[in-house]
Amino acid sequence: MTSHIDDVFKAERELIDKAKESLANNEASGSIKISDYRELLDSYIRILNNFFNLTRLSDKQQRRTLKLLERLSRYVSPPLFKKITHGGERGELNQTRRIKLTIFFSDIKDFSAHSNNMESESLSIILNSYLEEMTNIVNKHNGTLDKYIGDAIMVFFGDPDFADDYTHARQCVSMALEMRDRLGELQKTWFELGYPYPLKIRMGINTGFVNVGNFGSSERMDYTIIGSPVNLAARLSAHAAEDQILISHETWGYVRDLLECSDPLHIDVKGFAQQVIAYEVKCLKGDSEDQIKSIEDKERNLFLKVDFTKINKEELIDIINKL
Repeated sequence: MTSHIDDVFKAERELIDKAKESLANNEASGSIKISDYRELLDSYIRILNNFFNLTRLSDKQQRRTLKLLERLSRYVSPPLFKKITHGGERGELNQTRRIKLTIFFSDIKDFSAHSNNMESESLSIILNSYLEEMTNIVNKHNGTLDKYIGDAIMVFFGDPDFADDYTHARQCVSMALEMRDRLGELQKTWFELGYPYPLKIRMGINTGFVNVGNFGSSERMDYTIIGSPVNLAARLSAHAAEDQILISHETWGYVRDLLECSDPLHIDVKGFAQQVIAYEVKCLKGDSEDQIKSIEDKERNLFLKVDFTKINKEELIDIINKL
């Protein structure tokens, strides 16, 4: 860049040097010509014009760079984008590392079947609004959005911004609870838009050591994570029931004082030789009173108080049907 600027101002530099020499000679002889001043002034004007042109070019290039960065920010999570734009020169993103993360998977139960009941345009509106809202919640809790897989979402906590294992696990389960609550609110909006079928989310969370870094080919690389803990988080999500959050025993160890959870569940998981211990997340401790609901049926002279931290919807329906 310096050599290019030197070339731009080469003629002006020569004129200035010539003017300096002329002024020195004229001062020595006691005579200074008006034409010498005019030539120097013309040179200065040209320099000033070139400076203005370079400034405009620099501003244009800066605006272009900002637009490119804005586009890039749509394809990576905010923590990763910050790392790329502020910390990339240290090379952290080029290294594959083994670290402990908390991993989250979610998907919409029977979404393929739901999509058969919708026009493609309506499906796009519903799916994009869902992903938009869920992504906002991911960013709010400082998660790193790894990827969308259709209606599924993969998020991890602990990279590129590392705090501690307790914080990552708590951020993740808090995010999952907020996602579940937000989906319930979205159902009302979608119903008003003419979509009568409620969408139910399934979520799985696990904590463990994974490999994180750039994976792919020379043509395309993805900054992602791989390892058995990732697979378990995905399996827990697939095993979860409607609106259920399942966490592994490893994650439970970091959040058990924060959450109301079920008793341990022993689950057969594909790809794992032994049963996996998991827990269903009910709610945050202190919010359990909000989970107590009253159900009244005057025709059947029925009044129930139900603690949804102790029973799920399917069990409640079964009990009511037996009354």
